[in-house]
Amino acid sequence: MTMPTMYQLDMYKRYIIGAFIFTLLVIFSGNTISYLFLKKVYVSRDSYITKNGFPIFISEKEYIDFINKYPYNPGVQLRTYTVNGHESLWSIKRTTGISIDTLISANPHLKELELKPGQTIIIPSKNGTLFAFDDYRDVSRMSKLIGNNGKINGDYKPGIFRLISPDDIRIVFFDNARPRIVNDSIEKIYNYKMAFIDPVDTGFFTSMFGERINPFYGEGYEFHNGVDIATHHGTPIRSARDGMVFFTGWKEGFGYTVIIQHYDGYTTFYAHCSKIFAKQGQWVKQGDVIAAVGSTGRSTGNHLHYTVYRHGVTLNPIKYLW
Repeated sequence: MTMPTMYQLDMYKRYIIGAFIFTLLVIFSGNTISYLFLKKVYVSRDSYITKNGFPIFISEKEYIDFINKYPYNPGVQLRTYTVNGHESLWSIKRTTGISIDTLISANPHLKELELKPGQTIIIPSKNGTLFAFDDYRDVSRMSKLIGNNGKINGDYKPGIFRLISPDDIRIVFFDNARPRIVNDSIEKIYNYKMAFIDPVDTGFFTSMFGERINPFYGEGYEFHNGVDIATHHGTPIRSARDGMVFFTGWKEGFGYTVIIQHYDGYTTFYAHCSKIFAKQGQWVKQGDVIAAVGSTGRSTGNHLHYTVYRHGVTLNPIKYLW
């Protein structure tokens, strides 16, 4: 076998250098063309804030416009939805099967969980976290926070001809993940929620907190100080958190009732029970079965009437249920 001559080695070297320079020129030209001529994602700097380095939209109009015009695959099918009359995140959850956590992540501009008629929201086609980023490295940071084992969907990686990205913000979707970065208002609600568990494992809301039409007479309004969760007769009712059983027994209108006193001035109220298992004065742990669902007292069917108080003030239990 003949060894290559110095001339041949020099030619090989020239070819390699030439190919390298040509490749660089192609990549540079491709990135320049992409930057100048391909569709870009522009977002007004006033439409979002940053928290821990992650962008969070604060403008509903800008966010909905951003989603509707987004030119890439976000990793999940998204649809724009206009809220009707008395709809809530919970009624949307019931009809779509999409969790409250998912709806919160897909609507980072929301400052509260109550929706208003005519308000526009984004509904993903499956559960998970929709995440916006303005730096490719943030995807890896968020993946570590979520601990989602790399299950990331969407066109988020910079392509060979998109290394110089002109986009202000892009989005990805993490399957079956809870949002870790939310605005300060929603974060406060999360802090409340994390201290409580749902009192029943199954069921759906039949009456919400606030003014409602009298369910027995079909006319006239009355104030409903809790939420009604309809479910099967005998379904276990669990203590929402640790506490002392303050009352067990019959209450006029509410039937068999359990009242539990908790830390930080909270009290929870469980009514229309078919059976009571807890005893007055007993200390119960979060998740302990204290009663069973029934229809005792002033009731139109099997359900749990659930109320939350703090320092004697009635709170909307919906903020502790999702």
